[in-house]
Amino acid sequence: MPFSDTEIALIKSARLLSDLPPPVVDAALSAGEGAQLRLPPDTVFLEAGMPQPGLWVIAHGTIETFVVDAAGREKIVDFAQIGGTLGEESLFDGRALPYSARSLTQAAVLQLPEPLVGEWMATYPAFGRRLMALVAERIDYVSRDVLTFCTKKAAARLVCYLVCHFDRRPDSPDGTHSLHLAIPRNKLASRLGISDSHLSRAFRELEEKGLIAKQGRGYFIPDVHALSHYVCPAGCDF
Repeated sequence: MPFSDTEIALIKSARLLSDLPPPVVDAALSAGEGAQLRLPPDTVFLEAGMPQPGLWVIAHGTIETFVVDAAGREKIVDFAQIGGTLGEESLFDGRALPYSARSLTQAAVLQLPEPLVGEWMATYPAFGRRLMALVAERIDYVSRDVLTFCTKKAAARLVCYLVCHFDRRPDSPDGTHSLHLAIPRNKLASRLGISDSHLSRAFRELEEKGLIAKQGRGYFIPDVHALSHYVCPAGCDF
């Protein structure tokens, strides 16, 4: 089903597409280039092993990527939200998609077929540079994530992922931060590579230290610097 005007506006405002002339995106949508999917929650729309899946842009909603091990157990790889992209790993080299993707919430996603992406890269160099920059950022993100996974305990992994985003600690005039938790606890635990009980203990540890306090569906952080120093006393590894 074609996107609504609002969904089209959201797609055109995505970071990846910001260097393309808007009429170019309009023409691709009008011509039916790629798939325009509106997804209810809990819908798998990409399967691991797909050849040439193209590049996917999220208009709205939260998407989870995951893999399934030999025993049939799911492991969450990551979450992507509005403006995010999927499938960069498989562009132009013939590799199959390494993960599956499922809507965690109601979502709308656009597929950009590989030939179209290549055409835009050749015709609009700024788009190509933007895509390469996003790929470089993804590689850097993954390397930091792996380092955190290998060297940090549960509470530190939690803070790195949810608060500091590895090396970008939130900054406010009074040093506070409100954290909204839109991800179910069990899925967050899977993403962090810890058990549900380890995640609960990590939250409880930070609460008992007065570093976070429950606030509705999320948490209030009274002193971001103190929280960061607690989990990384020698300073951020990055």
